[in-house]
Amino acid sequence: MVNTRWYKVFNDLTGNKTRTLLIVLSIAVGLFAVGTIVSARTILSTEMDRSYAAINPSSGIVRTSETFDEDFVRSVRAMPEVADVDARRTLDARVKVVGQLKVAGDSANENLSNSNDIGGTESTEKTLRIFAVRDYDAMRVDTISPILNSSGESIWPPPEREILIERAALSLLHAQIGDYLRVELPGDRERMLRIAGLAHDMVQVPAQFDGTPYGYIAFETLAWFGEPHGYNELHIIAEPSPGTVTDSKEHVRAVVNAVKDKAEHNGLTIPLAMTAEPGMLPLDDILQAVLLLMGTLGLLSLFLSVFLIINTISALLTQQKRQIGVMKAIGARTGQIMGMYLVMVLLYGLLALLIAAPLSVIGARELSRFLAGMFNFDLMNVQTPPAAIFIQVAVGLLVPVLASLPSFLANLQITAAEAMRVGYRLGKGRFGKGIIDRLLAGANLWFARRVLLRPLLLSIRNTFRSKGRLALTLITLTLGGAIFIGVFSVQASLDQTLDDLLRWWGFDTIIYLTHPYRAEKVTQTALEVPGVSTADTWFQLPVRRVRENGTESNVIYFFVPHPDSDLVPSPAITEGRWLLPEDENAVVLSTLTLKEEPDIRVGDNIILKIMGRERDFRVVGICLGIMTPMGYAPYHYISRMTGQAGLAGAALVKMEHRDADFVAATNIILESQFERAGLRVSDLQTLNGERNEANASFGIIVTLLMVMAVLLAIVGGLGLMGTMSINVLERTREIGVLRAIGAPNRGVARVFIIEGIAIGVMSWGLGAILAVPLGKLLSDAVGLPLMGTPLTFSYSVLGVWVWLAVVVILSALASFIPARNASRLTVREVLAYE
Repeated sequence: MVNTRWYKVFNDLTGNKTRTLLIVLSIAVGLFAVGTIVSARTILSTEMDRSYAAINPSSGIVRTSETFDEDFVRSVRAMPEVADVDARRTLDARVKVVGQLKVAGDSANENLSNSNDIGGTESTEKTLRIFAVRDYDAMRVDTISPILNSSGESIWPPPEREILIERAALSLLHAQIGDYLRVELPGDRERMLRIAGLAHDMVQVPAQFDGTPYGYIAFETLAWFGEPHGYNELHIIAEPSPGTVTDSKEHVRAVVNAVKDKAEHNGLTIPLAMTAEPGMLPLDDILQAVLLLMGTLGLLSLFLSVFLIINTISALLTQQKRQIGVMKAIGARTGQIMGMYLVMVLLYGLLALLIAAPLSVIGARELSRFLAGMFNFDLMNVQTPPAAIFIQVAVGLLVPVLASLPSFLANLQITAAEAMRVGYRLGKGRFGKGIIDRLLAGANLWFARRVLLRPLLLSIRNTFRSKGRLALTLITLTLGGAIFIGVFSVQASLDQTLDDLLRWWGFDTIIYLTHPYRAEKVTQTALEVPGVSTADTWFQLPVRRVRENGTESNVIYFFVPHPDSDLVPSPAITEGRWLLPEDENAVVLSTLTLKEEPDIRVGDNIILKIMGRERDFRVVGICLGIMTPMGYAPYHYISRMTGQAGLAGAALVKMEHRDADFVAATNIILESQFERAGLRVSDLQTLNGERNEANASFGIIVTLLMVMAVLLAIVGGLGLMGTMSINVLERTREIGVLRAIGAPNRGVARVFIIEGIAIGVMSWGLGAILAVPLGKLLSDAVGLPLMGTPLTFSYSVLGVWVWLAVVVILSALASFIPARNASRLTVREVLAYE
């Protein structure tokens, strides 16, 4: 036979279904967030490692300006420091998507100028990075894999005179399989390449992050392009150092440096060398930052649900003190009563688990697939890991119990006599004695009595009846609001940082050239285009830092402007200063460079290897940077050093009008003008495009943060609904009095809805204040992995007003059901209530 006290537990759970539902949903939201993040993090880490290991990832990549043959590849493979090496050919080409062609094969290339052969509309030009591998089926390092098409077939290897596009880049090209690419090659050569299918290359940074599409061709296609036969890129796997399982980055760098030295001794120029973090996918630090931020917000949502549990259990025990007294009077021990209530709380957690567990499985699967697609790796197994389920169960059962213990210890120690004497009164009989209560007394609210409606005055006073409960509700809503506004501040900080980063670029377009041309001719050609107001030149080149221990850094992209140019004023300097016209061996480095080389400080002398020669430089400033390590040095010094005085590798162009449509239209004319003048264009970038790429890089983080902020807002709304339900219960007799003196249903409901909105508005004010430090923390956490420095913090005023609208609507909705229940109570029911 079931003990009587368990009947009571059952009745408490089912007797007030609204209260039970609120507690269960609040716990479930937190458990859903925690379970989803823990599961997704485990799935992604496991599958990322598996996918990355499957391609036999390289330790580093070395690219040369000249081509080399198979003999050189074999000589590198024979080096004792090298475990394995593979080679491929890389080249950049300007391409346009021209859609489907009515003719194919060689006929298409024989009729390039015949617009009638084109069945689609040409897109704008983009720079496509093309890779060629001699034998795609025999790749040893950084292997590339085919992707099945809609028919379940794969095109592999790339057919001769056709191309496979990296799967993450197809949307960037705004193309589809079967479309043709018009490829512009040096020497005024053009070729039509059909997109035959897709490929997957995990080594490359996903196209949506750096804006660079990738394609793969057969080695024989190089001859058709008119390109020399040979390789220019080595993918190296370092031989493990003795006695180690996982090599350090320092060991890998030493091996890559040895290969670079060998290449330079063979007369090869090294414009690019990259060392991989052993076992880490490209952009792994960004992925981990995303998961860390989401996990933190998931824990916060669970933390907020704790306040609702404390609030509800405290009110329940206060309401049932007479019942506790009766149970003690008939012999119930404190431990037995506590056990009964603990079982009830465990049932809350169990019910929440039944809701959250299956939803978190779905959530983890979808989140994992979304992030895997965003970071361009595959998921083979998306099963929820047992450890994640165990954590979710443990949290779901322990957190409610631990949250309830303070209320149990405070209320269950009371004696039977004390419990029987305690009346269930508002504010525990103390209302009206505190400072706030006296300030809210009718005699002091002369303005309210003369201006405000009586229900509004009653709502304001009722809001402060139970200050402890009000505090817990305010904490829940305030934290939710602060995080909501904080996420808006992350977006505002991103915009401010990009403004700071791009504001010093006084130009609208950068036109990169295939090789240096006379700067005077480049400038004059740009100024001949209608709509161009100012033009200048610079060039760029890859450099590497030579450290004190002899190792070399990854590539740092150096931009070499005229320091006194009107188009390149002082940048967003975070420390030190910008270049001066009289500077010689001065350099300004970006924050991401310092992330890779953390020992560098302003004023330090460093050694940089430029075109194979080591030079001394003095660091005079640090500026903002994004995605790629960069540096800036004065044109007159670098051009003399490299023998490029009077030459330019890029044109900086400022338009008469800076709106995106005008810039895009003028760029088309500019590119045609440069081609007619014999200046070959390798790439063309606009500030609008750079900003869009940066926004895309940050967009995923901001979007996911906003999803978590909405979950927190839901928890806050549930907390407010629980508070209002308790308030209705506590003021049952008061509602009866209002009904007895003729208050209509709408008037009774209005009292509670206004009270809920008042609580929401108070939380809005507190949340707006708390959002300042919290938004700064979130902005720092987002900026560090992408820029090597915190974002320039900008407090979002828009977020403040949006949250005000949200919290007012949320408060009204959260108060509606309790207010509706209050308005339906009859005079007879409320006056008979104990």
